[in-house]
Amino acid sequence: MKPDFQYPLPESEKSFRVFYKTQDKQNAPLHYHPDYEMNFVIKGNGRRFVGSTIENFEAGDLIMLAPNIPHRWNNTSNSHHSYSSLVIQWKEDFLGKAWQSTPEFRPIRRLFDLSNKGIKFDHNVANEIKRSQTDLLKLPPFQKLLLFLQLLDDMAKTTEFRILSEDQFPFKDDLPNSRMNKILQFIKENYAEKITLSKMASLVNMGEGAFSRFFSQAMGKPFFSFLNEYRIKMACKMLRETDSQAGEIGFACGYECLQFFYRQFARYVHCSPGDYRRKLS
Repeated sequence: MKPDFQYPLPESEKSFRVFYKTQDKQNAPLHYHPDYEMNFVIKGNGRRFVGSTIENFEAGDLIMLAPNIPHRWNNTSNSHHSYSSLVIQWKEDFLGKAWQSTPEFRPIRRLFDLSNKGIKFDHNVANEIKRSQTDLLKLPPFQKLLLFLQLLDDMAKTTEFRILSEDQFPFKDDLPNSRMNKILQFIKENYAEKITLSKMASLVNMGEGAFSRFFSQAMGKPFFSFLNEYRIKMACKMLRETDSQAGEIGFACGYECLQFFYRQFARYVHCSPGDYRRKLS
């Protein structure tokens, strides 16, 4: 199921918007849009889809998403208007073009970068949003903006969160020719092909042992664990967006042995490719 595109905030809108969203027991469409989004669940429970990750949600959950991440919240409660959430959406340049280079905003810039993977904050962090929801809706525009910036700053400084989806590469710096970015770019462009340790080591002029140590230290996991995880994320994307059979997708993601593909899929997604696709329907 290919996600629907939702159009960006109109130019006539303010730099960000805050609104309540309600939903009966029905499947919301899988969608994406070019704006950042924060979603705080006020009531309801069900299944949340973010990138390739599918998990349960409940009241009190606070999620932050970068632009263009496919997502949806499927409410499974039975009563009328049994799901509601507070939603905040904003453009990347909501403070103008130069704010990202301002030192005072660096923590928020890092928060935005991290949201490329989807962030779920702990409930005690979410409670700040809960306490501020009325002010976010009712304050005059300037005071509302100041409150929003304060909430972003608080969220940028907390360590009480977890990543939802690893679909995006975690680039470590902004240098296009850096060693790690060269490795990641090669994986992104060649994951469907056979990739060996010797090939990767020679790519960055290192021995195999030195390369393995360098990659594990930089990324926090062995190279082939990272490669398999990325291939499975791409398989999830193909399952969402194409009608190709699971076996065809396995081969297209660089797996020469389908049994190994199915084992790796179950390891990272905790279900079979067929079950994953059925959950999306």
